[in-house]
Amino acid sequence: MGNEYDFKIASVNKDLRLCVIENSIFIEELASRVIGNILDIDWKNSKSLGHASTALSFFQKLQLIQDIRGIDKEDLKKLTCIAHIRNKFAHVSEINRFDKLFCDSSVGKEIQNNFLKWYFDKDRYDGVHSTKIEFVNRLCFYMLTNDVINILLRISDTHFYSLGVHEGKREVKEHLLAFCMSILTDAQRKEAFDEIEKLNKQT
Repeated sequence: MGNEYDFKIASVNKDLRLCVIENSIFIEELASRVIGNILDIDWKNSKSLGHASTALSFFQKLQLIQDIRGIDKEDLKKLTCIAHIRNKFAHVSEINRFDKLFCDSSVGKEIQNNFLKWYFDKDRYDGVHSTKIEFVNRLCFYMLTNDVINILLRISDTHFYSLGVHEGKREVKEHLLAFCMSILTDAQRKEAFDEIEKLNKQT
């Protein structure tokens, strides 16, 4: 997937609400793509993952990924955090800044605590001028966006790696079986096929 240190972000729109929504749309579509890859379905034409009115919500897609692949506890917190940010900026008209988000509810306070935990040192906002705090919080959102994109890409990479290992093992077994059969006599080959047939019937 390229250099793991590449900074991945979909939007730096000056309007914070648009910035949050545009990044969230990209992440939700990436989540749909990951689920589609794992389940081997065309996500864009899927009623559950595509853009139809019947499609799963972002939270439901995250739960589905967790069910079928499992997600590290801290990674799950980051996925959930960005979903909460998206919902607040998309559905609450008063929230157009991070300071307003943080004051909105217990969810807002939890998001702020997560920002401080993940992206600040022990001094937190100390040393940051009051006029720069909102900008710093936006940078935290960018870092969260980057982390979430990398989490989803890692889940996708792990799936394709596991798929490749499985296919590789299958091919080795087939080649080994073909080689073994090629060096047997006709009588030995017939005996081997009979034993394989017996095993297949037992399973």
